[in-house]
Amino acid sequence: RSAYICGNSKLKEPLYIDNNSTMHSSRPEWLCYDSILRKKKNDGTTVAIMQKVTPIDADWLAELCHGSNLLTLGSPLNTPIPRYIKDQDAIQCAVETKFGSHGWEVPPLFVDMYDIVKKEGQCNQKKQSSAVMPDDSFRWFARYLFEGKVLSELSGLLAMLNDEPAIITRRRPSKKVTLLVSALSQSGIDSSAALQKHWAEKDNKFLFKELKPWIKKDCLEGAKKIWIVAVNTHVQAWRGGVECKQY
Repeated sequence: RSAYICGNSKLKEPLYIDNNSTMHSSRPEWLCYDSILRKKKNDGTTVAIMQKVTPIDADWLAELCHGSNLLTLGSPLNTPIPRYIKDQDAIQCAVETKFGSHGWEVPPLFVDMYDIVKKEGQCNQKKQSSAVMPDDSFRWFARYLFEGKVLSELSGLLAMLNDEPAIITRRRPSKKVTLLVSALSQSGIDSSAALQKHWAEKDNKFLFKELKPWIKKDCLEGAKKIWIVAVNTHVQAWRGGVECKQY
């Protein structure tokens, strides 16, 4: 029979699925159990049998155990790439994720990128992980903003751009990328809410100047209209229906 190792290193003996269990033949890689029954073998030794066994998916572990001492989070990973989570309004990146006192690697947890980058910088200012840079949350926000994944009103911009937004996250020297990311970074904007607030309370023309170098010459007027509609829509929402001035 195949033995299992408990995620708690204090329990050092091998664990087994009962021969009569429906899962004895399938032997899932990960499982949880309710209790342990120790049975005596013919030679007088005992064997630990797991009771009420349930198979689990390793993909569940990071989310289920987040915040507990069962999970250890490490440095940001290059893959999978960061993502924008609309319902949380956040740029998130995957981090090294280990489960249990043995430190088993499991599918990575996604956490807010700004927080993890800030933590990385504080913990290791001289030798920061190559997987992240201090402005990466703003860089990924800019990419997803131009791809229409942050504000649906801007989805029409994508066809008007003279470069694909993916170049923003490739860290290659580019003046228009630098200007765009710097504007967001200096204003602390890497979320839809922060952008809306800035438009409504400080500058409703914010970022349009940085957008212009990205637009095909024959699409500038169309892009401007799309941008104004998006700004007005979100400023009105922020202010509770008060329209802002046009460009």
